[in-house]
Amino acid sequence: MPPRPDPGAPRPVLRTLRASDGPAAHRVCAVHPGALASGEWSAVAGRLPKDTAFHLLDLGNVPEFLAAALDARAPVVPVTALAARCLDELAAAGAVAEPFTLVGWSFGGVVAYEMAARLHAAGEGGAVRDLVLLDSIAPVPAFKRTDELMEPAMLLDWFAMYLAAKRGRPLALGLSAAERRHLAAPEDGLARVLEAAVAQHVLPAGTELAGLRKLYAAYQGGLSRNNRSTAPYEPAPLDRALTLVKPAGSLLPDSGDLGWSGLSGRPVRQVDVPGDHYTMLRDPEAVGVLSGLLAGSAVA
Repeated sequence: MPPRPDPGAPRPVLRTLRASDGPAAHRVCAVHPGALASGEWSAVAGRLPKDTAFHLLDLGNVPEFLAAALDARAPVVPVTALAARCLDELAAAGAVAEPFTLVGWSFGGVVAYEMAARLHAAGEGGAVRDLVLLDSIAPVPAFKRTDELMEPAMLLDWFAMYLAAKRGRPLALGLSAAERRHLAAPEDGLARVLEAAVAQHVLPAGTELAGLRKLYAAYQGGLSRNNRSTAPYEPAPLDRALTLVKPAGSLLPDSGDLGWSGLSGRPVRQVDVPGDHYTMLRDPEAVGVLSGLLAGSAVA
């Protein structure tokens, strides 16, 4: 019987989610920021051509990055440090010997951008065949926010979206305009989230508000950590094409290309897909578009 893995052992940052059938003609490297389990990528990886390998960089397995979400007093982990760690992982595994597609979801897209920038600065920009960002918010001044500047109603919407994705059921919060205006803090609206979640069978009857508050605190801790990591990051524009994949339920649905035109010397290609920020990796139609895009297929 093989030995059981040590539950206290560090979890790998890089793992191969899908090996190619024979020599890999193409590689996809994805940066996952945590929040949802890394298995969310399985549907996309499973739709790729047989000669395509899929490597996953899970930032949630970087100990100091995880610690910063659990404790606001923990040192911030800069975007530059995360990108350097990811590139070191790929280089050690020999995963960048040939040009590859680099994709990042949410905050992972910011790290993916810095990875591409570092390769470009080293004269190896051609290593990234395509740079694809999945509902990532660009780290430019107009889109950076401190925790104090995050709108309570918006944060509550995001949390409801996240809760629905975790439970695998849709959740309509249905706050009125007046309720949204008078919401002083997201925590003040958690009772309304609980009421809606129980009524729509997202959470079982009898779920206690205290438990939902703990889940929100963990969720908000991750957002705050990402904000602190991004705040000092001041990237320069890259003279390369990039693709933004934006779901119908984007974190910022009314904000165009989420600021990426300020960091690209070329027009940003925007691809719209169904689903929302947290379900875009599992929505069947979105998965079809994403797998074709990452494999290099044309997208209308």
